[in-house]
Amino acid sequence: MNLNRAPEVYFSDIGLFSDVGLERSNNQDNIGCVRFSDKRNFLVVVADGMGGHQGGEVASHTAVAVVQQKFSDYLGMGDYAHALQKSFHEANTRIYQLSQTTPELKGMGTTLVALALIDGFAYYANAGDSRLYKCSKGECTQLSQDHTMVADMVRGGLLTPEAAENHPDRHWITRAIGTKVDEKVDSSTEALAIKIGDCFLLCSDGLYDLVTDNEISQIIVECPAQDACKQLVDLANERGGHDNISVIVVKIVDKPPVLKEAPVTRV
Repeated sequence: MNLNRAPEVYFSDIGLFSDVGLERSNNQDNIGCVRFSDKRNFLVVVADGMGGHQGGEVASHTAVAVVQQKFSDYLGMGDYAHALQKSFHEANTRIYQLSQTTPELKGMGTTLVALALIDGFAYYANAGDSRLYKCSKGECTQLSQDHTMVADMVRGGLLTPEAAENHPDRHWITRAIGTKVDEKVDSSTEALAIKIGDCFLLCSDGLYDLVTDNEISQIIVECPAQDACKQLVDLANERGGHDNISVIVVKIVDKPPVLKEAPVTRV
């Protein structure tokens, strides 16, 4: 475990927003947030479903619901990284079973990214190309790893990051929750101590396809969490909104946040 000390006194400002975008007829993204008995401890999740109109919605909704429930059940394990991994595998099993027993859902699946903050330490996991970023001191770093054919080519030295940005197959996903009996899940290898001023962003590709890392960092650092979510979604829509757009912002602050409007999902 990372032995860096987390701050003894901190609060979390959390914003959530999911939007259908401008070109899709339905929202196949799903987002969720669960706070635990210690209000500083929470789990946030973003899923981007695939598999047709109904299949994508069912897959993303199921993934978020299962991970929230199972992670809560596994909190007593004490090994939070393993609890997150187990929760993802439970979601994979549930979705795969549904797809095998319901003909209209056959082939459905979903990306999935989650962040848990427990007792001052962050843990995360992902499968697919929905992302988790950490923004601190003006720098925005992607913590999750994209599971796409193009990302694999970049990691293998076959393609430059610049060429990957506009590659026609950049969203050809190589891992997804629910598309096969078992799926490999990436997760944090050690607990990440949080600091006052740290900001985290979870999002579907509908955001980062249209909004740059620098723009993301500037908006979430300068704005309260819910305002930041709204601004990011509005910016993506201004640039075409060609996909569903889902955003969760988490800010670690030194005093209780002023709550504004409730988290929003528009379908």
